[in-house]
Amino acid sequence: MSANGKILYVGETAPPAALDLVLEGQGYQISTARDVSTALRILRVRHFEAMVVEQDLLDVDREKWRRVATIEPQMPVLGISVR
Repeated sequence: MSANGKILYVGETAPPAALDLVLEGQGYQISTARDVSTALRILRVRHFEAMVVEQDLLDVDREKWRRVATIEPQMPVLGISVR
């Protein structure tokens, strides 16, 4: 199966198994970052089609999230709850 693209998962835990299964089953490659600082370092060197973020992290380091938006202004960001 050919890859559809790359998705960056940002979370303190591993991506939920169902998310992994569905996305990788559709040909997406998933990379992970444990926090927004790590995500910023990754985004400076690689392009992603979308980012999936644990909801709790969206309220942390708002200034860093603004920087994410300047690096990849068109990239969709999806917040998910893992509880």
